[in-house]
Amino acid sequence: MPVKITPMGEQLVLKQIADLEQELKQVRMDKNIAFNSCGDDKIANPNFHKLEQDESILVERIQEIQHVYKTAEFIKVDERNTEAVEIGSIVKCSFEYSDFTEEEIYEIVGYGESNVDENKIFYDTPVAKKLIGLKIGDETVLSVPSGKVKCKVLQMYSGWEEAEG
Repeated sequence: MPVKITPMGEQLVLKQIADLEQELKQVRMDKNIAFNSCGDDKIANPNFHKLEQDESILVERIQEIQHVYKTAEFIKVDERNTEAVEIGSIVKCSFEYSDFTEEEIYEIVGYGESNVDENKIFYDTPVAKKLIGLKIGDETVLSVPSGKVKCKVLQMYSGWEEAEG
């Protein structure tokens, strides 16, 4: 099943590919220098081998991201849904653990946009999957390592300014 990418996610994915391609270019230049400095005795140069491994890892990562991009479903998020949770929604939830309750605000995002520090969670994560489709007041149960957590949708916002205000 193809991943879903929003316009913001598309920009981030294309930037990530460009950054990785630039890094690959540098690794190849460094590898060429290492090869030329050791001549035919590249076997004796551990730096050359590390650069070969780095090159291989970067090529594989670029190809992986390009494949995801080429097969992705591009979605538009013109207006945030404030009725039901979906990709693009900003939602405030209450999480009721056995010994305490906490509230968190999350934005459900497409591929390439997730950022834990900014409370942006990928739509395919277990928490987001449980939230998608819920409305204000709806509850669900999440399984976490310490047991079950009751999660309730408290509020939905049209933007981060509203959520943080």
